[in-house]
Amino acid sequence: MSANTNTHNLQRVLRIRDGMAVTIGMIIGAGILRTPGLIAGYLGDPWLILGLWFFGGVVVALSTLVLAEMSAALPEAGGKYVYARHAWGDTMGFVTGWSELLVSRGFSGAAKAVAIAEYVRILMGNRGNIQIIALAVCVGFFFLHTRGLKASSQFQNITTVIKVFIVVAIAAAGIAAGDFIGFQPALTEASGPTAGLLGFALAYQSISFAYYGWEDAAKMAEEVKDPGTALPKILVGGALAVMVLYLLMNVAFLAVLTPAEMAADPELIAALTISTVFGDAAGTAVTAAALIILVSSLNVNFLGLPRVAYGLAQHGLSPQIFTEVDDRGTPRKALYFISAWIGFLALSGAFEFLIRFMMTVAIAVDTMVLLGYFKLRAQRPDLARPFVMPGHPWLPAITIALYIAILAILIGTQPGLALGAGAMLAAILIGGIATTRSRVSKSSD
Repeated sequence: MSANTNTHNLQRVLRIRDGMAVTIGMIIGAGILRTPGLIAGYLGDPWLILGLWFFGGVVVALSTLVLAEMSAALPEAGGKYVYARHAWGDTMGFVTGWSELLVSRGFSGAAKAVAIAEYVRILMGNRGNIQIIALAVCVGFFFLHTRGLKASSQFQNITTVIKVFIVVAIAAAGIAAGDFIGFQPALTEASGPTAGLLGFALAYQSISFAYYGWEDAAKMAEEVKDPGTALPKILVGGALAVMVLYLLMNVAFLAVLTPAEMAADPELIAALTISTVFGDAAGTAVTAAALIILVSSLNVNFLGLPRVAYGLAQHGLSPQIFTEVDDRGTPRKALYFISAWIGFLALSGAFEFLIRFMMTVAIAVDTMVLLGYFKLRAQRPDLARPFVMPGHPWLPAITIALYIAILAILIGTQPGLALGAGAMLAAILIGGIATTRSRVSKSSD
């Protein structure tokens, strides 16, 4: 399993169904299992809950259409950082790529590892340390991905099929057997400090975390067969499929539990839904099944992130050792780095903080990336575009306006968190400026 720089290249082995599995596998996971209870506590009203989940899906679908045009026109490994680099230059490409490595996906992977640890601890009778279990999970994924892309993508396909089956089964059972107690008016009142605009902000952060990953297949553009045609189908199809599943899951939860009951024990909302109808044994079985969903979701963090680091290194925006691809098609040194970072963050054990911080950073960066759509349209009109965004220019403009409005609400309602996120982005920006200036200086010598 040697790693030799420039000896091995990324291979085009992924088909549309593989990409769909990556997309669905990345999106469905800790979000739908861990955040509905938090969201119910923030909002309290079932129609507000469903409405915000639907709104989040619409934002994702619109974003996917914008990104689909850019991904089809620029099918390079690395995902959003590629589009930011082409639109805004190397410095903003650096900011996009490194914010994804360190925050958006690093924090996301850590949150998923913590959620897995919570479920493992529950199944072990509330024994064991969550932080240590989470770290052990990260180590296990590291060794899986040293087996290469083919092994990890096959694992993803299998677990995604199981995952979708489990989600559909939970949704069907709750809807069929529940009495829709969560929709009774007397039991749906929100209260406390999270009601109002702050409640919306906190709920949207959780919902956007649950949907995040909609663009993940684009990171592996150099490993997708016929990317110009396949990537838009992968991105749009995956996002729409997940939105439908998420709405069904939330209807199922509300069919059996009140919003207050959902908020009381957010770690076990799926198990509570099933055990309320079918008994404790069924609830335990669902808890075990939920681990499969979480494992499949975290797998894609380890699948996609080393390839972001690889793409950055190809353009001199991260250490050149990240371009080393071993004989199994894995960017090995990049995998070392990603595994260590996710494991370090997982030691915090702070699920809610991890997702709130990462989504504040992610929404800010995504706004800049989506603005690059118009920059590329203006500067690169001759660029071949196998997929064209419908409704240009109004639909992409509406999409970006929604991002700006959401970001303003997040900053206004959580200034302390926004300050921390801004400091992280400022540090990455300084690193980007230093890196690009150093490259210019070396090239002029």
